[in-house]
Amino acid sequence: MRTFKINGDYEEVDEAFKSSEDVRDRERLQTVRMGMSGQCRIEEIATALGRSATVVLRWANAYRRGGIAGLLERKTPPGKKASLGAQTVEEMTEGLKEGRWKRAKEVKAWLESDHGVRLSLKGTYYWLGKLGGVLKVPRKTHAKKDAEAAESFKAELSGKLEALDLPKGKPVRVWIEDEHRYGLISVLRKVWTLKGCKPVAPYQTCYKWGYVYGALEVEGKGAAEFMYLPTVNMDASELFLRQIAESDKECEHVVVWDGAGFHQKAGKHAVPERVHLIQLPPYSPELNPVEKLWDQLKDEVGNRVYKTLEEIEAAIAPLVKAYWSDAEKVRNLIGDGWLKAQVNAFSPV
Repeated sequence: MRTFKINGDYEEVDEAFKSSEDVRDRERLQTVRMGMSGQCRIEEIATALGRSATVVLRWANAYRRGGIAGLLERKTPPGKKASLGAQTVEEMTEGLKEGRWKRAKEVKAWLESDHGVRLSLKGTYYWLGKLGGVLKVPRKTHAKKDAEAAESFKAELSGKLEALDLPKGKPVRVWIEDEHRYGLISVLRKVWTLKGCKPVAPYQTCYKWGYVYGALEVEGKGAAEFMYLPTVNMDASELFLRQIAESDKECEHVVVWDGAGFHQKAGKHAVPERVHLIQLPPYSPELNPVEKLWDQLKDEVGNRVYKTLEEIEAAIAPLVKAYWSDAEKVRNLIGDGWLKAQVNAFSPV
């Protein structure tokens, strides 16, 4: 089959393509650039751009008749041209950050009802893409969560550390702790595939569980402590607190964890010597970076079937070991956000 050829000034078209910020103009200019190479069939250009051969031919003819100006000229649609002003764009961006809409139709309806902007569904998708909108599965948040309490905790942790009855002159290490349940019931995780394909993964229903306790040090040595246990209860939690305390007998250890019923509470339960407790706000797992480690463990064991808990433990052991042997991995998981800043602001005396 013969290749498709468009004659013209390639350098002029190329410069217009590189300087344009309008995705629609760039698409047309790219069509002409490919046609000027004389190395592609019209069907190949259409496939590369996700357009029909008819559209490619129409754009090529528009360039032949009127140059770049003719190529980029668009007929004004009937009625008022819909556009988004700066305020609308700002509000739409905030709405996307909050996950306010589930479908493009909802965004379309919001634009019309709140801003008087009438867009087609295709136009709505255009603006969603222009603002960087993507579909994501939201993280669950409990209906009883107190968002203000969570934000206050992020601002007040250093004060809570200062208020602890810590012995003067002794070094202090701060830990963030959580537990993860793993079991023989299969975990399904997303996989890469191709359009039109429906991937499958082996699955079994077997209710047998194990637990791993984990604690990461915030700043300091960037250490990590882990313990595999068959259950979670007050005795198991105390055993893990003792392990943290024994990791460095010269220091006081502050453990920040949630208010689970099997966790000791400061001032209510006895705790090992040199251990001090701070409780996270209820229903606020996003404050605990250890949660991100458990996501990695789920990825590691996902879409596979295990016969025993020992097989699962063997599968996740290398990932767990990587954290207690590499302080930099711990620091990267903690990040440079509020938790690190609050602990750095704490000055034990």
